[in-house]
Order: sequence, then structure tokens, then C-alpha cells
Amino acid sequence: MAEQYSDILILGTDLAGLITGAFLAKRGLAVTVLNFEKDVSLEKKNIQPNLITHLESRLFKNILGRLSILDHELNILSRLEVPYQTVLPKHRIDVYRDREKLYRELKREFPQDFENVKAFYETMDNFDATLDSEKLQELILPKGLRAGWRFKKFVKETGLNQRVSDLVARLGADREVQSFLESQLKLLSKTHSANPFTYQITKSLSNENCILFEVKGGIGHLKKLFLDKIEAYNGRIKNETHIEKIVFEKRRVKGVQLGGFEGMIGCRYLLWNDEIRGLLNYLPKKWRTRKLRRNIEAVTPRYYHFSIQYQLDPEVIPVGMRENLILIGDPQEELTGTNYLHLNTYHPAQNDPQGQAFLTVSYLLNADKLHEPSSYFDGLHADITQRLKKLMPFSDGKVRLHFPLENKASENPEMLFPMEKSDFEIFRENATANPIYEVHPNEFGGLFPLSHRTPYKNLLLTSPEILAALGFEGKFLLGLKTIDMIWNEVEVGHKKAIKQRKVE
Repeated sequence: MAEQYSDILILGTDLAGLITGAFLAKRGLAVTVLNFEKDVSLEKKNIQPNLITHLESRLFKNILGRLSILDHELNILSRLEVPYQTVLPKHRIDVYRDREKLYRELKREFPQDFENVKAFYETMDNFDATLDSEKLQELILPKGLRAGWRFKKFVKETGLNQRVSDLVARLGADREVQSFLESQLKLLSKTHSANPFTYQITKSLSNENCILFEVKGGIGHLKKLFLDKIEAYNGRIKNETHIEKIVFEKRRVKGVQLGGFEGMIGCRYLLWNDEIRGLLNYLPKKWRTRKLRRNIEAVTPRYYHFSIQYQLDPEVIPVGMRENLILIGDPQEELTGTNYLHLNTYHPAQNDPQGQAFLTVSYLLNADKLHEPSSYFDGLHADITQRLKKLMPFSDGKVRLHFPLENKASENPEMLFPMEKSDFEIFRENATANPIYEVHPNEFGGLFPLSHRTPYKNLLLTSPEILAALGFEGKFLLGLKTIDMIWNEVEVGHKKAIKQRKVE
């Protein structure tokens, strides 16, 4: 097959790269997205946490406006008036966005600690309101010594190096208040550190940032929105692609060699838009890439979000139970495994003629548990089922595990090799796409150990790890910064070409 060519070649389907691709396709560049999966919106691939924040931010609204994304295209998003509910053995708190309603909840449940908890939330709100977030977005991921100095100066002047330990340590003598706050951070953050910076808490718990949206059908449907925009602007989407190698030439990427008879796709810019560790399989082992490889290897997950799904009768859901619920078993223990569950209810299920509801349950496990045999998870899931029965007392016999199911028979028993992945394969892949990265920063800049630039001039990183500490806002910001970088270089090239024509 003759060699194909694309101005922008995007490997993977993380949001940052898709936003970049949609903008550049709209501006007339040829964009191709290589999706390693069959379809980002497949039902089982979206059995995972489907909550998203920062959609009310100026940053995201700017993206929607510039891409001409209309209101009816956002019907997949549902704003939650009560973002979530937290249930402890002796407490039930509706975490309202409205501060006065939240304070009433906290005063009822934690009367002795209320003033300290209220002061904590007020500190978060004040920190968020006074920080120049646009300036931070401009300075983050600095290039060069001068830009790095300006970033460090901004961090020092704004107190971004402040740790949260002093604020949290005095909250609640029996750890119930601390576990209440910690559970929210675990739900909304993509990074883990033993003593996080105040900014990390602020991005999740401050008044303007705690608005939660639910993506109907899962995060894959939000990705599909931007994939559709790329196609609308004459871009191409190639699903189920297999990459044999990335072709490097001196200090540039020449293109990507695909498996089978696909041949090679040449490119002007290559965006690695998937988990960053996957890039190690394609980077040449040269002196030039030594630092980049070392930095990638240092970014490791501490936990993974694992998700299972139940089918249940809506009538067994207790009155007052919210669509999103954090269930804490023992506040004295580590908030992982079955001791810390996130429940998300869809009711009624529109695709079920019997009017059944679906309940997705997510939990955190240490990263080394990813490849445990299915029997290990069967025990965990049986424990979760028992906890659900205690939470919903009349659910016995009316709550059935729907995913993952062990060794489901192939639809065609005559096939020697099954074409579809098993439930547990998809279960692990879903978890792999939802890591919590561990960081040990000495200062605020250490939250971002990787830059989106690489030693190769036209190889850029839009991986979820780059700005993971900023959550979904980090994805939006990384997309816009990558757009600006590429487009500025394109404009310089246009000007040089015009000048050359005039000389001739």
C-alpha cells in the first residue's frame, strides 16, 4: 500500500489529544486518530467511574464555543444538584454544592467539629477565589530557564507550596471527619500523595469546583463527541489499529508503521495520547531519550479504580439514597478495597424493557493487584454484594451481578478461538484506564514530573499523566496548550513560505 500522510497523527483516545485534534482539524489540518480499541462508546468499556468535573469552568466553555458544540450535543451530560452522598457507619451526609445546605448537614452530623470543618471549607473557597488560575495555566509546564523561574516565582508568591496537613490534622478526633474529606479527594483526584498540597484539595472541594456532571453511558461518550467533531472537519478515525513501530529519523518522527497490510502513515506531528508507559515500547533506546524514559518509568500508579455492575429492581433503592454514594466501612482503616466504595445508580434503565436499574460499584486496589486471578476478585465482589444488602435491606434476591461474569460461553460454540474479549479482560482494561498515580513532590512543581515536549521536535505528549494533578481541567488545559504550540509553529512555517515566494 502506498504511504499515507496526515498533518496530525494522534495515537490513542484520551480527551486532551482529541480536543487538540478537533481544533486543528477545524483549522484545516489533516488529522488522523488511531484508536487501539474497537469503539470508545462500547457498553462494557464504559463500566467505570463516569463523573466529570470542571465543565462549568471558563476553560471548558471556551472549548465548547470555539468548536461550535451545541447544547443538544451535550445531552449526554447531566448536572448533579447533589453531587454525591457519603455514608459512614454512624453518619450520612449529602454533599451539596450549596455551602449553606452543606453546612447544615455537617453541623447535624459533626456538631463538635463543625466550626473547624466549616473553617476548612472556607479556606478552600478563599484559596480558589484569590488564585489567578489563568496565570497558573499560562505558566504551567514551563519551557526553558526563564519560564521555569517565572513559574517558581508565581508558586512562591501565591502559596501553592502550602501543604494540607496543618488544616486537616485538627479535624475530628476519631478520624471520621478526616475520612469524610479523604474519601472525596479519592473520588475526584487522579494523584495520590501522603501529604497533598492545599491546591490539590481546592481543585476538588472548593465551592466552584465541586460541581459534578454524570456522562450518560460513560466517559467514552464524551470522547465520542470530540471524535465526531474531528470527522465533521474531514478528519479520519481508524479503529482497532495495531502499531508495529514508530519511525524516527534524526530528531523527528517520520510516521507510524501499522500492522498487517495497513502500511505506513507519515505525519507532520505525532501526539502520543494514551497511557504514557505504552510509549516505552516504541521509543529508541538512545542517549537522547534516556531522560524521557527515566521520567516515564518513574510515573507509576499507586491504585487502580476497579468497577463492577449490578442489575437491580429500582424498588429496593432506599428513599434518600443519592445517585452517587461513597460508602465507608471503617473510618479507622485505609480507604481501599471493600472499605471504600463508590456507588453510581442508573434508574430506570432505558434499554431494559423490564424497568431494571443498573448499579455500578467502583473500588480502589493497590496497583499490584491488577493481574490477580478472577477467583481473587470473586471474593471481593461477594463481600461487596453483602455490603449492598446491608445498605439496601430489602434487596435480597433482587440484586444480581451483571459484570464481570466468569467464563461466559461464546455466542458461537463452534468457534475454536473466541472473537470477543472475556468480561475479566475488559474488567482489567477498564481498571488500567483509571489509575491513581503516586507522586512524592518536594514542591508544587513536582506534581508535574513530565512535560508534553520530548527530545523529538514533532513528538508531543497528551497522555493523562501529564497534568493528572489537575483532574479533568488538566486534560482541557493540556489540549489547549498543545494546540497553541502546534499552531504557532504552523503559522511560522506559513510566513516563511510566503516570504520565500516573494523572494523568488
